[in-house]
Amino acid sequence: MDVKKLFKKDYIIGIDIGAYSVKLAQLISKDDGLQLVKAELKDIGVSRGAESYDKELISALRYVTRGVDLKKASVIASVNCSHTSIKKVTVPYMPKSELREGIMLQAKSYFPFETGQSVLDFEVMGDVVEKGVRKYELLVGVCPLNTVNKYLALLQKADIKPASFISASYAIQVLSGHLPGKTDLAQCYIDIGELHSELIICRAGSLVFSRKLPLCGNDFTKALTGAVVSDKGRIQLSMEEAESIKRDAGMPGESDTRVISDKLSAGHILSMLRTPAENLANEIDRCFAYYREDPASIRINSVTIFGGGASLGGLVKFLSQGLGIEVKLGDALEAVKADKAAVQNGERLAHRLDLALGAALTEAKGLNLLPPEIKDETQRTIKRGTIEAVVTAVVIVSILLFVGMRIKMNNFNKRISVAKLELASLQPQFKAAQARKIAETVLVNEPYWEDVFKELGSLIPDTVRIDGFRMENQVITMSGRVESPDGQQIITDFVIKLENGLFDSVKLVQSRNLSDGTGIEFELRCWVDYE
Repeated sequence: MDVKKLFKKDYIIGIDIGAYSVKLAQLISKDDGLQLVKAELKDIGVSRGAESYDKELISALRYVTRGVDLKKASVIASVNCSHTSIKKVTVPYMPKSELREGIMLQAKSYFPFETGQSVLDFEVMGDVVEKGVRKYELLVGVCPLNTVNKYLALLQKADIKPASFISASYAIQVLSGHLPGKTDLAQCYIDIGELHSELIICRAGSLVFSRKLPLCGNDFTKALTGAVVSDKGRIQLSMEEAESIKRDAGMPGESDTRVISDKLSAGHILSMLRTPAENLANEIDRCFAYYREDPASIRINSVTIFGGGASLGGLVKFLSQGLGIEVKLGDALEAVKADKAAVQNGERLAHRLDLALGAALTEAKGLNLLPPEIKDETQRTIKRGTIEAVVTAVVIVSILLFVGMRIKMNNFNKRISVAKLELASLQPQFKAAQARKIAETVLVNEPYWEDVFKELGSLIPDTVRIDGFRMENQVITMSGRVESPDGQQIITDFVIKLENGLFDSVKLVQSRNLSDGTGIEFELRCWVDYE
């Protein structure tokens, strides 16, 4: 008898709680693999207060799970916020039982934000050898505790008990491993949500780069709320009107002369949406440039966009022209086989199900951003279920086989008692001094250039152009020019920003006026602050 089958869940459900919608993907395991039996999407209104918004979310959760026996389902939810992230890191080889404590103490080195009040988990991807030294390659995930608690409260009110929480970027990575067309070239996947956008680069389904983008669907909506003066007078759309026009008109073509919703011309809409679209293309291109700094990087083959923001008509073409690379609208349904009745309006859902389907495909394995006490409770429930199932099976067999099987039942009960004692003794106890010593070996004295580049990318003014860049002896030297008559003041402000950021000290090595009087040339030397 396979004891695991006595308490194994019948279904796997992935849930994505977005800003303006809730998505669900329900899978069942069959002989030929996982199969999609249900896919749902419920949109939520744009304008609402906090209390009514939560009520709408709970109502949407109940709607998408209607008809589903949640007691027989393992539920994995995709969670997201500005400080929910994953990072691929390499650490010295050590006993796996000691990894968690060391990683938690070094988490501040992995992420460019505070991780003290966060849930952290990791997944061992494999071993690597660097310069003859064996190391672990890890995928580390983090999510603020208040974000986790917010999702837990919403799901609890909808009578949903999650088995696992995963980050949005992890869901995209898992989904990418199931999509067809994987090659040895790198592939970029982007989820453009209403409030958050995630970019990851994968090779053969394995994560090599991830970053949050500062542009999202809401930026396109806000762009349409700007005041416009036309022959009908001054027009300013509300957020609801802007969202409706954005969905209906998308990014019109240059030759489009329509008047949309009897309010704005196609030309006005294109002009207003062009700025966020160009900013998005620039952010993606900046990610590519940073990715190419890695000596092990390979050419990016394509870009696939998912999420509600990807629905914007004309965005795929605009990004493809701006990036000079193939950009396509994603189809998450290509990752699994699906029942014919599982998905209705597939074209509307295909690119918006990526996070829900990616969550379902994790099957509660790998990273889990639920708080430790909830994970421990789940494990205790499974153990109790296992013991109860075993005892029940033994009793039934004992009755059927009479006296002879009673002896086996007693022996089995003894084994259960021994197993309980062994489980109790295997709870790891770490000494703080030992954990700190282990943590200090993780990435000690290595410059975190990723943080440096992120800082530079956000601080360089539009009028400053960097022409030269080199790193030597943990010092960055950059040269360039300021194309403005106020060059001296701009470079002074730039130096102050750098010193207030990641750099411990910044020195202006030299500066001189350009011959045509339009600006200055300069050279800066920056020392990184590692504390």
